[in-house]
Amino acid sequence: MEFLTFNPKNTKLVDGDFVKSDDFTEMIYENDGSYSNDCQYMTFDCNDLKIDINYEIGISGSISEDSGDYWTPPSCDVDVDDVDITITDVFIDEVQVELTPELKKIFLNLVNSNL
Repeated sequence: MEFLTFNPKNTKLVDGDFVKSDDFTEMIYENDGSYSNDCQYMTFDCNDLKIDINYEIGISGSISEDSGDYWTPPSCDVDVDDVDITITDVFIDEVQVELTPELKKIFLNLVNSNL
C-alpha cells in the first residue's frame, strides 16, 4: 500500500466536463425547476499528480414568471434552492482511491470551490 500526501490548496483545475455555478439558473429554467446529471468530472493537477473526480449533481430551484401588461414588461426570476453533489469516484494517477467519509468531504470541497 502506498500513501500520498496532497494539499488541496495546491490543486489546479486543468480539465473537466461540468455545469458551472454561473449556469445553474439557466439549467433550472430550461429543465422546469430541476436538473440532474450523473456524469460530471473535474481533473486537477497537484504537484504532478493527476486527480480525476467524478460526481453526480442535482440542482433544484423555483421559477417566477410574470407575463407583464401594457405598462410593465415581462419578467422572470429563477432562484437556486438546492445543489446536491455526490462524489462517485476519485482516481489519482489513474488508480482508484478508496473513499472514506473524510476524503469525500475534502474532494467535495474541492469540487465546490471550482464550480
